[in-house]
Amino acid sequence: MPNSNPQAVLIANTKIRPLADRLAQLYNAIKAAQIEYTAEGWSVLFPNDSEVIVDGSAVDGRTPITNADVRAFMLTDAVGVLTPLEASSNAGRDRVHKISPNPLP
Repeated sequence: MPNSNPQAVLIANTKIRPLADRLAQLYNAIKAAQIEYTAEGWSVLFPNDSEVIVDGSAVDGRTPITNADVRAFMLTDAVGVLTPLEASSNAGRDRVHKISPNPLP
């Protein structure tokens, strides 16, 4: 029997679908960056060392980052978002994309 409970419909439309949009957009952005990281050899650009990246942070107030920070972010943190969504033949990713009406950023 279809769920036509007004509260359930409201939550699905105002909370769940927008949340799935954000997760799908994050997944797609991280997946694209992961593909670029591999294809363009970013690991060579960011060796696992403590050299600071001269990106203007010294003058604009952002926290300086190192090569190792970028490398760890891509190989640990970003992949940490992808891994559970891609488990079991992409079951989580497929579920998120099914719910998300606007998966592209």
